[in-house]
Amino acid sequence: MRHHQHDHDSTDAPVDAQTPPDDRPGSVSRRDVLRGLAALGLSGPAALAALRSGDAAADHALLDRGEFEAGFARLLDAAPLAGLARHQTFEILPADLPWKPLEVELRAGQAATVLLSGRWWLVEDLDVWVEPGLAFFARVGERNPVYNPQKNTGTFTAAHDGRVAVARAIGEWADSRAETVATPAEVYTAAKGAIRGVLLVWDGDPLSGLEALRQRGDVGGLVAAEITRLRTEPPPPAGWQPMYVTGNAGIYSTCAPGQICCHSHKNACLLTRDVDLPLAAGARLDWRWAVEELPSARAEDALLAHDYLSIAVEFDDGQDLTYMWSVDLPVGHVFRCPIPSWQAIETHMVVRSGRQELGRWLAESRDVHADYHAHIGGPATRIVKVWLIALSFFQRGTGRARYADIVVSSDGAERHLS
Repeated sequence: MRHHQHDHDSTDAPVDAQTPPDDRPGSVSRRDVLRGLAALGLSGPAALAALRSGDAAADHALLDRGEFEAGFARLLDAAPLAGLARHQTFEILPADLPWKPLEVELRAGQAATVLLSGRWWLVEDLDVWVEPGLAFFARVGERNPVYNPQKNTGTFTAAHDGRVAVARAIGEWADSRAETVATPAEVYTAAKGAIRGVLLVWDGDPLSGLEALRQRGDVGGLVAAEITRLRTEPPPPAGWQPMYVTGNAGIYSTCAPGQICCHSHKNACLLTRDVDLPLAAGARLDWRWAVEELPSARAEDALLAHDYLSIAVEFDDGQDLTYMWSVDLPVGHVFRCPIPSWQAIETHMVVRSGRQELGRWLAESRDVHADYHAHIGGPATRIVKVWLIALSFFQRGTGRARYADIVVSSDGAERHLS
């Protein structure tokens, strides 16, 4: 039987979803906010936790549709650009469910660049939104792999021939095939936002093409940003790959021999590594970490404060148990993920708390078998993956950490992962 945990702030007075709007001029009513949360599929405790978590201010303006389209028309339509095979501007709106085919086809091995603007609202009344690169996905030929840049610029290479399609999802894919979202259609299409983009298809080297384009000018710094990304972004650590719901965008990298570094800023990455070990008595996860900056300013068990750094174990029943460092939740606190699409599968356990030990290398050792049976209690018999998780998009903050000596052991076998 699962052990359901109470919200950290469950002593707060309950909020009536039918509370009348506040009549003060310029105020935002709780009914309005709850209506916005409902458009994300959030209701009940998850919605109330979101209300308690406060707002997150926007930190910069983004280009509107006219500026975006006119700017790229000036750059791309004036004269042919060496290396650019074709291009297309596009817009993703709430009614696109979820894949929107473009008029562009790629050959296997051909590279394409996406440059994005706009925003997607999580809760408009609280000014909580994500940048387009976090919500944007592309694929070729109606099949995997899917590409998510995380940043507002990115370049991908087609794994096979096919037509390009684009979509938006914020942790909403139904499964790893990413053919559709788990969010009900009426909820998905009730969301608010717009993603504007241009797709640049290259016959040659994307970096050379972008450098030539930059000589003509720029639009909102997007061309320069992608040039910088291509020159400087490190690959994921060897043996690790981002989960299908996110890209990596340099969030995790090998920064020293045996060390994995994490730098997350208003984005997200779930980095995974396959492990196949029995969930036997005494199965353990050991690691060292030096967390330098926590991405959340408040308790992470509230939805809109759910920014955190952690290491997790996935089991063969689809459940995962993630060991996190909290800004102020007590050590030993256990809670189900407040993101609705993850509540049924993810359990969080706080193993460090506060800022006093930030910057220090600390060793951790968890009895995964005991933790699983104490806090999940399902039918799992095997450990199938280890994850590194960084979320920082709710409050648009920064998380930084280093990991080393990651070892999973069970039944006399060990897997060294860093």
